Amino acid sequence: MPLEDHAERVLDLVATIPQGRVLAYGDIARHLGGMGPRTVGTVMSRYGSNVPWWRVIRSDGRPPQGLEDEALEHWRAEGTPMVRGLVEGARADMARARWDLADATSPADDGGVRDAGRRGGLHHVEIWVEDITAAGREWGWLLGRLGYRLGDDWGHGRAWELGSVYVVVESGADVVAGRHERRRAGLNHLAFHGGSRAEVDALVADCAEGGWALMFADRHPYAGGPQHYAAYLESGEGFEVEVVAGD
Repeated sequence: MPLEDHAERVLDLVATIPQGRVLAYGDIARHLGGMGPRTVGTVMSRYGSNVPWWRVIRSDGRPPQGLEDEALEHWRAEGTPMVRGLVEGARADMARARWDLADATSPADDGGVRDAGRRGGLHHVEIWVEDITAAGREWGWLLGRLGYRLGDDWGHGRAWELGSVYVVVESGADVVAGRHERRRAGLNHLAFHGGSRAEVDALVADCAEGGWALMFADRHPYAGGPQHYAAYLESGEGFEVEVVAGD
């Protein structure tokens, strides 16, 4: 079969890989049949610029050769699980990041499923604060440690992005005076995936430098129950965040 015919099949499949997930060259070759990992690699190097090429990687979790820095930028933006976490990692955690090909569908046959799959997913969170300078520093520190990147800053508000989700912290004339109180009716707290237990522990160890304080210290890290490893942090304005370990 000519390479061009392989290319169409490979690129169609790569276009369906979700954000934050990856496949090895061999995964694609085995799933499609009639080709080997080298053929998949050749297709990606010649024709892959218009599909999410950074989601097709080497079997040991390393990014495509020669495109390491660009791939890591994409992985961090999408929240791709990495060995040593989003900040320090340089290799995909294949046990968590590999996409289950049982979920794969052809772009021509999915009937809009991929677009419909976004329906009901979290789009963004907006938090109103009294002091944007202090809150920007605190939330910027925490979200930065969790892999978010500052996407916009309009003076009285800032937005941090991770993949398709973003978190807004904003102040201004419309904010009613009064400290946030998580025990009143309304939002109690936000919860984020924090990576491994070691990564959650490192976040707790450094949280004071970012303006956050550990809550329920006498029950940490099992304040949420004996099987639930997590850190509960409080900002200077009284906002609570739960950071949950994935293992």
